[in-house]
Amino acid sequence: MVKFDLDKMRSPKKRKAKKLSKVKLWSIISISVVAFVAVALIIINIFVPVKYLAVYCVSRNRVQKNEMRVSFIDVGFGDCTVIELPDGKNMLIDAGNGSFTNTSKVIKALNKRDIDIIDYLICSSVNTEHCGGLAEIIKYKTVKNVYMPYCKNKYINDGFRKFYDETVKNGVQIIYSEYNAGVREDEYFFTFLSPSVKEFDGGEYSQLNENPTKSARNNSSAVLWLEYNETAFLFTSDVETKVLNSIVTSYELIGEDYPVKLEKCKVVQVANHGSDVSACPQFYDLINPEYAIISVGENGSGCPSIKTISDVINSVGENLYRTDECGTVTVKVSAEGYTVQ
Repeated sequence: MVKFDLDKMRSPKKRKAKKLSKVKLWSIISISVVAFVAVALIIINIFVPVKYLAVYCVSRNRVQKNEMRVSFIDVGFGDCTVIELPDGKNMLIDAGNGSFTNTSKVIKALNKRDIDIIDYLICSSVNTEHCGGLAEIIKYKTVKNVYMPYCKNKYINDGFRKFYDETVKNGVQIIYSEYNAGVREDEYFFTFLSPSVKEFDGGEYSQLNENPTKSARNNSSAVLWLEYNETAFLFTSDVETKVLNSIVTSYELIGEDYPVKLEKCKVVQVANHGSDVSACPQFYDLINPEYAIISVGENGSGCPSIKTISDVINSVGENLYRTDECGTVTVKVSAEGYTVQ
C-alpha cells in the first residue's frame, strides 16, 4: 500500500526566486539610462542641434529698438560680422572657415543676441575663411535672403559648395552681390560698391568665372556700405589694392552720382585681413575713417602686414582694433552717436 505524507502535500517547499547578479543588474540600469538619454537627445535635437547644445545655454541680450549693434566676431583668420539693425532685422556677413570651434562661436554670438532669424545673410567672398561656416548657419537658423558672389562654379571649394547647396535646399532667395544692389529703409540702408554688375564683360565676375586665380577670387569679393544715423561702416572683405584704387577712381569720376559719400565713413573693416596685397594709402586717405577693424588670427600669410597697418594708422591713429588681440569688437550706434568696445 502506498503511503502519502499529508504534511508534505499540504506544505510543499517553495522554490527559491533567482536573484539577479550585480553585473546583470548594472547592465540593465546602464542600458536603460543610455536609452533614456538617446530618446531625450532625439527630442532635444528637434528644437536645438545637439552638437551645438552648449552654445544654446546662454543668456540673451537683444539690442534696444532704434539702435544698431555691429559685432566683429573673433573667428581667427576669417571674417564674421553680426549686425542687429535698428528696425529689429538682422544681418550676418560671413561665418568663418567652417571649423567646429569657429561655427560654435558664430552660433553662440547669434544666440546671445537672441537672433533666430537672419533677414540678410551676406557671403562676401568665395574664399573659405569667409564662406566656410555659412552652410551650418543656414541649416540651424531661418535665413530669408542670401547675397552671394556670382560664381558659376559652385565647386570652387568645399566651403562654397556646401553653402550654395544648403541655400538651394532651403529655398532661400538668392541675390547676387554687385554694384548698387542693396536695401534702403527709412532709417538705414546698405549697398554694394563692388564688384561690378555681373553682366559687365571684363569685370570682377568675368575674371572669377573665366580664370579663378587667387587675385580673381579676392577681387570678386563684396565691398559693402552700411549707414545709419550719420554713422557709416565700410566692409571690404578680401579685395586687393586694384579694387580699392578702382573705387577711389570711380568716386572721383562719378562725383555726386556715386551711391554714397565715402568721406562719411566712420568705421572700416580692413581688407583681406590686413594683407600687403591690399595696401592702398589713397583709399584710406579718401574715406578717412575714425576707427578700423582687422579681422585676423594665426596665419602663414604675414597678415596683417606692416605696410597696410601703416596706411590705416595714418587715418585712425590709435583707433585700430585687431580681433586676434581684442577678441570680438562691438560698435553700437544710437541717436547720441556711436561707441566702440
